[in-house]
Amino acid sequence: MNNSKTVTIELEGRKIRVPEGLTVIEALWDTGHDVKRGVGCLSGLCGACTVAYLEKEGRKVKFGLGCHKVVEDGLNVIMLPYFPARLARYLLESMENPLMQLAEIYPELYTCNDCKACNICPEWINVAGVMKAAKDADYETATGHIMDCIMCGLCASRCPKGIAPQHVALFIQRALAKERAFPPNLQKRLDQLGSHQFTAEWDSIATMGDEELEVKCRRPEGA
Repeated sequence: MNNSKTVTIELEGRKIRVPEGLTVIEALWDTGHDVKRGVGCLSGLCGACTVAYLEKEGRKVKFGLGCHKVVEDGLNVIMLPYFPARLARYLLESMENPLMQLAEIYPELYTCNDCKACNICPEWINVAGVMKAAKDADYETATGHIMDCIMCGLCASRCPKGIAPQHVALFIQRALAKERAFPPNLQKRLDQLGSHQFTAEWDSIATMGDEELEVKCRRPEGA
C-alpha cells in the first residue's frame, strides 16, 4: 500500500512500523506474515479473523475482527486461534417440538449465571441477554438479537460455564424456523421446481448468446 504515513504497532509480539489506514490483516500481510489460518471473507461476515487488542494508553483488552480493526499508533494486537466449543449433534427433522428438547441438546445453557463475560461480541450483540431469554424460553426475543451473529466463537471463549452461545442460538433459530408455517410462495416455487416446470425455459436459456440473454433479462416479467 503506497502510503507515506506510518504508525508503530506491536503485532503478534513484535514492534513494527506499518502504513496507517491498514486493517490488522493487511498489516500482517504488509510485514510479510503468510497469514492463512484465521482469514476468510475479509468483509466481516465469516468471523474467522478474531483479534484481541489493547489501544495506546488503554487499560482493557478489546476484541474484534482483523479485517475490520484499523491499526493505530501504539496498538498492541494478536490474532486469536479458533476456540473449541461443544457442538451438539441432532437431527431436527426427527424432532416434533425441537424447542422442548433444548435442555437435552444444550443442558449447559441452564448453568448460565448471567455473569456477562460473553458480552465481547464484535457485532455488538448482547450475548448475555440472548442466553437469558433462551433460559426463560423467550425464544423470539433470543433470535431477534442474534441475526448479526457471525459464529466467531469469541463469546464461547469467555464463558466460565463452557457454554457456546453461538451454537445454542443457532439451534433455537433452526427450531423456530421448523415450527413456523412454511411460506406459501416458497412452497409454490419448490413445487414448480420439483415438477420440472421450468426445464424447457432453462434449456432455451442455455442455448442463447450474450445479446439474446441481455434482451431476455431486460424484458419485463410476463412479457
